[in-house]
This record gives sequence, structure tokens and C-alpha cells, in this order.
Amino acid sequence: MFNLNIIPFNFRNTLSFILLLISFVLLFFGVTEPMMTISAEYAGQEVFKYKQSILQAVETLYEEGFYLVSFLILFFSVMIPVLKGVVILWVFFFGEVSGKTSAHNFIFRIGRWSMADVFAVGAFIAYLGSKASSMLDANLEIGFYYFTGYCIVSLLSLQVKSKMS
Repeated sequence: MFNLNIIPFNFRNTLSFILLLISFVLLFFGVTEPMMTISAEYAGQEVFKYKQSILQAVETLYEEGFYLVSFLILFFSVMIPVLKGVVILWVFFFGEVSGKTSAHNFIFRIGRWSMADVFAVGAFIAYLGSKASSMLDANLEIGFYYFTGYCIVSLLSLQVKSKMS
């Protein structure tokens, strides 16, 4: 079914491959580690404290009946980035040159739909917005930095990748 057809591992392709593997690790921790802590106080009493990862937030939204929102977050922040990474791995190891070129072009087309970078910016805006209120407090957690790192490293991996011949 799959014929091993590895692309030439010149410096750019090797660097792109290493960055791709790093982006997978960053994505994993970015969606499983807490992203942000938000807490609210009223009259000196903590009213609530909210600290979840992306996957925990998806699960919470689903359990509370927000099926579309939970699906959209899962789809654009987890599933498309994973699909993008798997297709890039396929480009590195399998298929004919024409198929690899098509797959590479597909990655650039779906890249704008991953919305991972938009999600990271949205989380940061929520953080800044909560800082504007004296009753709300927010702290960015390690998951935010992993996820933002994924966005940057994933883009670098694609940019470093040499053009297929």
C-alpha cells in the first residue's frame, strides 16, 4: 500500500523534519496542560477558579451541551494540526513526487484553517481582558506557552521545508 520513498535529507529537509517532531511534542503538551487560570473575587472571597487544558475545556463544553463549540475547538485546534503533521510525515517518507507536491500544497491550503494561532491569540486576549477588571484575575499557564510554541515551530517547519522537485 505504501512504498517507502524518502525525500533527500539535505540540511533544510532534516531541519524541517526535526522541527516537525518538536511541533508534535509541543502540540501534545499544548492541548493537555492547563492553558490559563481565571479566578473571580467578590468582597474578598474567591467566587470561582477555572483552570483547564484545551482538551479538558472541550470535554466540559461537550458535557454541558455546547456540542458545536466543543467540536469546533477540537477540530480546529487539535484535529487539523494533527492531520497537517501526519500529511507532512507522509511527504517525508511515502508516495511519488507528484503526490508529495500535491500533499505539500494541501498542507499550505489547510494551514489557514487550523486556527491554532488564532486560538493562541484569543487566549492571550482573554488573559488581557481579565486583567482589565479588578474582580477577575488571570494567569497564563504552561499549556499556553506550549501551544504558542507549537504554532511557531509548525510554521517554521513548513517554511524551512525545501520545495519538492
